[in-house]
Amino acid sequence: MKTLIATACALASLAAAAQELAMKRDGAVSWTCGGVGADERRAIEALKPQARIEVLFVTAKRGGYVSDARLAMYDARGGRVLDVAADGPVCLIDAPAGRYRLEATYSGVTRKARSTIGNAGAPRRIVFAFPEEPWDGIRASPEEKAQAAQP
Repeated sequence: MKTLIATACALASLAAAAQELAMKRDGAVSWTCGGVGADERRAIEALKPQARIEVLFVTAKRGGYVSDARLAMYDARGGRVLDVAADGPVCLIDAPAGRYRLEATYSGVTRKARSTIGNAGAPRRIVFAFPEEPWDGIRASPEEKAQAAQP
């Protein structure tokens, strides 16, 4: 019985963590960032229909995910419409139709991209690739690899 209760509590806390991932609003722009762990990846996938831009942060050499990048988005006049610290490798953004400039900074390196948002369609994907971090020699456990392989 104790095992059943502990399992139920663990599942409830995981569901609550996934539910916390929601679109936030800042003026005319809605956004969310996350994607760390299988639950957040599923939550991000569920929120994609609400987004017009999907931003992905990776390392250039191996394509590993990057968290804690700083993301800024500017409208066509140069006004900043978004400035967030991404707490995961994926950010979803919904903004009014128009042309935008995006800047992502990680470990002192800044990358830039431009995007035009139309009125309909799947989110436009922008990938920012950063230099590889020095490897610490730690490898993922079998459990971490299995979790990363889940959609």
